Amino acid sequence: VCLPVATMRVLMLVVALACAVVAAKDPAEGWMGYAQGTGPDGAIITYMSAKWKVPADPKESGAFFAPWFGIESSDEENLIQPVNPWTGSAWSHYLEYFQWWPVHNRNSAQHAVKAGDVIHGQVRYDPATHSYTQSFVGDTGSSAWNVSMNVPVQRHLSGAYKQYSIVYFVMEKSQFRCQQYPADDQVTFFDIVVEYDNKPVVPTYRTAFVDDNCNCRAHIVDNSTVRITWDSTAEANPKLRNRKPSASLNN
Repeated sequence: VCLPVATMRVLMLVVALACAVVAAKDPAEGWMGYAQGTGPDGAIITYMSAKWKVPADPKESGAFFAPWFGIESSDEENLIQPVNPWTGSAWSHYLEYFQWWPVHNRNSAQHAVKAGDVIHGQVRYDPATHSYTQSFVGDTGSSAWNVSMNVPVQRHLSGAYKQYSIVYFVMEKSQFRCQQYPADDQVTFFDIVVEYDNKPVVPTYRTAFVDDNCNCRAHIVDNSTVRITWDSTAEANPKLRNRKPSASLNN
C-alpha cells in the first residue's frame, strides 16, 4: 500500500511519540537525591511502612516539591507513593499512583500537616485481589488523619501481573532556588519496615540523583533509617532553576 508522503510523516511522528512514552520510566526528571532498594530475586513487596517528620517551612515560599517513599514495579513504570508536598505556602500529604504507560495518575484526598508533625505511610499487598492498599495512619502532631487508596496491579501485555520489587525514598522537584527548600536541610525516614513475600527483608540500597541540585543527596543511616539532605544556602543548578513549576509531582 502506498501512502502519501504527508500521511507517512504523520504516522512516523505518532510512532515516535508512542515510543518516547513507552521508553519513559523512573527514576524521572525532577528527582533529586534518592535511595533505591531491591530485595531477593523474584520476590515481590508485600508490605512497606515508614515514618518521617515533616521538614521545616522554607524561608522563601512559592515552590512545589515533596519528600516521599514508595514502591515500584520491576519494569520501573508503576509507582505507588505516599507523598508529603510543600504546595507553595503550606505542607500537606496524600496518596498517589502514577503509571507511565498508558499514562495515568490518581491521587487521594489531601490533608494539611505542619512542620514537625510525624506522619506514617504504609503499603500492603492483597494477593486475593492482586492489588495494593496504601495509607496514611495515626499522624502525630497538629492533627490526626487516616486515608487509604487501593491500586490494582497492572498487567503486562502478556497478561501476567507486574511485580512490585523496588523501594524508593525520594526528594522530588528541583526547579526552584535552594532557599525555597526547608531550612533544616533534611528529611529522615525512620522505623522503615519492608517485607518481600511476607518476610522481613532489609533491601539492598544504592543512592543516586537525577537532577544535581542544591547538593541534595540520600544517605543510608542504618537498616531502618534513610536520610535525604540538601543545602538551602547553596546556589541552584542554573540548568535546572529556570524550569517552569509543575502542578503535580508526576507530570
